Amino acid sequence: MFRDGLLCFLQRQGFHDVVGAPSLAGFWRRPSGRRDPDLVLLDLRQERADPRKLLHRMRARWPRALVVALGTPLEVAAHAREASGYLPLPDARARDVVAIAEALERPNRREIQLPSSPEVERERRRWNALTTREREVLDMLVSGADNLKIAAMLGISERAVKAHLTRLFGKFGVENRTELALLACHAGLHCPVAPGVPFRAVEELDAAS
Repeated sequence: MFRDGLLCFLQRQGFHDVVGAPSLAGFWRRPSGRRDPDLVLLDLRQERADPRKLLHRMRARWPRALVVALGTPLEVAAHAREASGYLPLPDARARDVVAIAEALERPNRREIQLPSSPEVERERRRWNALTTREREVLDMLVSGADNLKIAAMLGISERAVKAHLTRLFGKFGVENRTELALLACHAGLHCPVAPGVPFRAVEELDAAS
């Protein structure tokens, strides 16, 4: 319902070529001859593939497009680095969409600065404080890997994995790996279970392009 309303609103704002799709693969299978999009709105809850990888590939595929992430404050905070901008739901307002539309007219439109809530800023500070290694450990934790497997995949010791997890517990204010994995799933990391959404790996999405 929100997506349909957003498409209608964009059409009223003067966008003549507005296309909606329930998945990125469906969007990539648009009829041939269409020009590259100027604006892509990605609902972080609509894809089973890793949203971070999807956002990165979308920006690489359409370098001139504004790629805006839609999701909860926790979801957009976790993926804000990969997006041009973001709209936290359910607090997105029409004025935010208008601001995005206006940004399309600027010569340099790689990023969009939109007002954000204290909740989003608080979550962004947490996620921005993660090191690359901590993010890797977190990604593997969500996939169900134990400490020994994480260590083997990253080429580090099991003791180092435990140290990274301890720091992650502190940064997110959780007490154990179960709570941490649940938080990461809610943030849209590549969680193996997402009710009601058919699985599509990133590689399958690429094959459809």
